[in-house]
Amino acid sequence: MELNVEIPKRLRAQEKDRYMNYLRRGGLMMVQLEMEFDRRLDTERLAKAVDLVMDAEPVLGCRLVRGWWRPHWERLDNDKRNSLTVASSESEYESFKYNVIDAFVGPQIAVCLLRAEGGDRLLLKVAHEVSDAVAVRDIMSVMSSIYNRLAQESDYKPEPNLRGSRSTWQVFRYVPWYNYPRIYLNFYIKWANNMIPLKTFRLPVGKGKAEGLSFICRFISADRVARLKEYGRARDATLNDIILAAYFRALASVGKWDGRSQLRLILMVDIRRYRPDNRGEGICNLTGTEPFDYGDKLSGDFDATLKRVSAIMKRRKANWIGLSDCAGLAPFASLLPYSVLERTLTPLVNMSIKIGNGPDVITNMGIIDENGVVFDVKPVRARFIPPVNYPPHIVFSISSYSSGMDLCAGVWAFQNEQVERLFAEMLELLPE
Repeated sequence: MELNVEIPKRLRAQEKDRYMNYLRRGGLMMVQLEMEFDRRLDTERLAKAVDLVMDAEPVLGCRLVRGWWRPHWERLDNDKRNSLTVASSESEYESFKYNVIDAFVGPQIAVCLLRAEGGDRLLLKVAHEVSDAVAVRDIMSVMSSIYNRLAQESDYKPEPNLRGSRSTWQVFRYVPWYNYPRIYLNFYIKWANNMIPLKTFRLPVGKGKAEGLSFICRFISADRVARLKEYGRARDATLNDIILAAYFRALASVGKWDGRSQLRLILMVDIRRYRPDNRGEGICNLTGTEPFDYGDKLSGDFDATLKRVSAIMKRRKANWIGLSDCAGLAPFASLLPYSVLERTLTPLVNMSIKIGNGPDVITNMGIIDENGVVFDVKPVRARFIPPVNYPPHIVFSISSYSSGMDLCAGVWAFQNEQVERLFAEMLELLPE
């Protein structure tokens, strides 16, 4: 069965693609989705589905091509996009997990299948240039749909998504024009608040090199999540608010907070919320960063902290949360040549690290829909694994599947002990 539409050899790189590629200087820019099954998957069908998803969403089957003014995406020949690895051992599977996709080589996805007696494990890895966590979930949904369809139609080929926008304009066109001044003002106010006072309190992990990477994940059962939601409803707070409150209190306890430096975070916000369907048109990055400044007043009990976190989040959500950085940085990303943007941003990032101002990141990577990741059967477990920053910054993630929740972070060897303690303290603090 031949494709009905010819896929162009060259695709435009959007401003978010360029920005995420720049961020590779600060870490391992990949988003991963891991699933566990209670039975074996069909390897041959899976290999076909992995290949065909790069036709269904053409940017996945590309490599990024450098350019002084603008990089662009170039489609790879079929023989250069073999993306499925069947691991022969647990150690090979774990080693795959730590490998990074080179966006300039492509393709932009890699998949690993581990055969195990109790059931297979499947890992999807996506370069951050093309996709955020929500889009990774969409990629897995398309891949699983193809996999299931191939069971009935062995020559099935999906229609390429060539009309779906990958630009942030697909969101901003739904924002009334008269709100733009407020959004731009938010950008300058929020980043000023993140700079003054200068000192940000971070987990004191000491100094070390980017070596000995591991992923620390902690599972919260569905029963406990249900109790936490009920606890939040009684206090007009969300589950996300509860996790943030636990993080700040655990950070202060484990890190022996001095009571003077600012308690801050960078939150990642899915801006698809501003579209009527809450979905993106294509596989892309539609996530905005939101500075969260708790301040230096961590008094009272857990409820007091939760009340303050919830109040700050309500104000943010009522004021175009997540859009300010997209709007504020877009002119620079769009108007400046890529090479100039690199030389401009690098000194600013290095200065932020040197003065101890850069906060850690918490990203709520969202709910993994049970019906969207079916490979003949639903996985028994699924979780996101976040990108990994180089020292000293850490990225923490939250993701949910089948009513349970996972907390995860990628850490280097010298950070491991403190992050283990932080997660243990957070779980201890979460109210029953």
